[in-house]
Amino acid sequence: MLEIVLSDITVMGQGYCVIGLEQIAPGSLQSVRPLPPLGFAWRDPFQFRRGESVFCSLTSAPASKPHVEDRQSAGLTRTGRSLSEDDLIRFLNHAEVSSDVKGLFGCTLNSASRAGNFWANTNEAARSICGCRYTNIWFRVFDQPERVTLRVRMGLPSHESLNSIPVVDREWNLFLREIVTRIKVAGRPYGAEQFLNRFVRPELMRSFDRFGRIGLARPEKAQSGKCWLMLDSLFPQPKELWLRGL
Repeated sequence: MLEIVLSDITVMGQGYCVIGLEQIAPGSLQSVRPLPPLGFAWRDPFQFRRGESVFCSLTSAPASKPHVEDRQSAGLTRTGRSLSEDDLIRFLNHAEVSSDVKGLFGCTLNSASRAGNFWANTNEAARSICGCRYTNIWFRVFDQPERVTLRVRMGLPSHESLNSIPVVDREWNLFLREIVTRIKVAGRPYGAEQFLNRFVRPELMRSFDRFGRIGLARPEKAQSGKCWLMLDSLFPQPKELWLRGL
C-alpha cells in the first residue's frame, strides 16, 4: 500500500481530479494521479483536502502520454497525517518544477495569439503536471450563462508569461463563488474581477510562497491532440480573511 500526500484537487466536469506526491528518494518526490475505481473523476462527496496523507493501492502499468502520472486505484484511505500549506509547498518544490515555459512539459508550447492560452501536442509533452514559482499574477473573471469562470495571467522567473489559464483549483473556484455571492448580496459597485485584482492580488504578491501547479487537460478528439494548460493549484490558497469588507 502506497502512501502519498494529496497536492492538487481540481474541478473536472461534475467531479474532481486528484494528484498526490510520492517520495522516490530522500528529498525527491514525483506526482501520481490516482484515478477512482471507475472513470477519471472522483465524485461528491469528496472530503479529502490538499496536504492530507492517504494510503492507496495503485496499478504499476504505464499510462498514455502525456498523462504518464495516471494510476488506477481502489480508493483512498486517510492515514490521519497531514501537512501544513507551508510544508506542502516545500514538498512541491522537490517534485517537478520549472522556471520557464519550455521546461514545464519538456516541449515547445503553442498559442493562437500572444494573449491566448498555450497548448501542448499530445505526442510531444513528456508529462502533464509541473510546478513553478510566479513573479506576478492578474485575474480575469468571465460570467458565462452556466457558471462564472476564473482565468489568470502569470509571470514566470524567465520573464515569460502564461496567459489566460483557466483556474481549475477546487478551493479557488469555491472562493470565487463566495465572492460573487457576497458582492451580489451587498450590492457592491464593483465585480469579482475588480475585487480579486484590487484586494486579493496584493495578498498573493506579499507572500513568499507564490507557487502554481500547471497541468495539461486531456485532449478532445476535435482538438487534434491539443492539451490545453490549466492552473491546477494556486498558492497561497485563498483565505477567509481576504473576504473582509465584502
